[in-house]
Amino acid sequence: MSWNLPRRHRRWFAFLLVACTAQLEVASAEKLVAAWSSVSAVNSPLWIMQDAGFFKQEGLDVDLIFVLSSPTVAKATLAGEVAVSGANSQVVVDSGLSGGDLVAMGSMSNVVAFYIMAGPEIRSVADLKGKTVGITRFGSSSDFGMRMLLAKHGLEANKDVAFVQIGGMPEIAVALTKKLIAAAPMSQPMAYVAEQSGAKVLANLAKEEIPFMHMGFTTTRKFLKERRAEAKSMIRAYGRALHFLHTRREASRAIFARYTKITDQGMLDGSIKYGQDFLEKIPFVKPAAFQVTLDEVGRSNAKAKLAKPQQFFDNSLVQEVVDEGFFLKLWGKNP
Repeated sequence: MSWNLPRRHRRWFAFLLVACTAQLEVASAEKLVAAWSSVSAVNSPLWIMQDAGFFKQEGLDVDLIFVLSSPTVAKATLAGEVAVSGANSQVVVDSGLSGGDLVAMGSMSNVVAFYIMAGPEIRSVADLKGKTVGITRFGSSSDFGMRMLLAKHGLEANKDVAFVQIGGMPEIAVALTKKLIAAAPMSQPMAYVAEQSGAKVLANLAKEEIPFMHMGFTTTRKFLKERRAEAKSMIRAYGRALHFLHTRREASRAIFARYTKITDQGMLDGSIKYGQDFLEKIPFVKPAAFQVTLDEVGRSNAKAKLAKPQQFFDNSLVQEVVDEGFFLKLWGKNP
């Protein structure tokens, strides 16, 4: 079939064909749901990915929602209600050992990124014996980090030190201020709030040499298999968000203020510094983070003793993005 159209008409026809094809591609792109789980700077890459437009820049149509605590958001991910979420290594291990399909496709933080905040009367970890500490939820990063710190100092969780679930970081700050608990793992900006109310930093878990995937890009193997290109776009969007966090302080401060509802400049700057200190520029999952988790879970679940760290994460997407030179181009050097 041949159309005898004038040249100028053929050009317009070609333009319209390309435009319509592009619109059809956009229309057919399925919306993704991503979730963050606590008012903590460790979740800030997701905030920045959304508000700075990096999801859209990478061709993704994303709804970003809040789901309190890693265990809860993991259940939503397994149920297919969330495509990608922030969750810790214990959640992924617990799911995997029970036959779940969760996998970490990247890691935002490979250390327990908490400060242990305590009342002024608590001078050492040993002073917590016989006391009660607060965590967000059992199975959460705060639960794991607190148990690991106590074990390192010869104390056993729920035997020497009682644990109580409180909820979010703002609620933990209130409980600590009212002396309902003696101590709690906290992140910025709420650690700053607790400090202003008289609490002090008892320990910095990042200095305790406890490998742990505090916050990972968690999804299902089904999603990785069926929508790998979009998962890879998420990794690139994360890389852009970390570069933004390190180079755009004013804009980062505004995004942090929106999600934390905080206006105090000291708290916002402290949160940005926290993110810069604890978040991975290249989000490789470190096997040691999962091995420590398996060792801990193995104390109560024999299946963990037979498992290998590599069962629970997949670094292939991050490696592909690295091999393509994305991070090198983004930072202008090896980050």
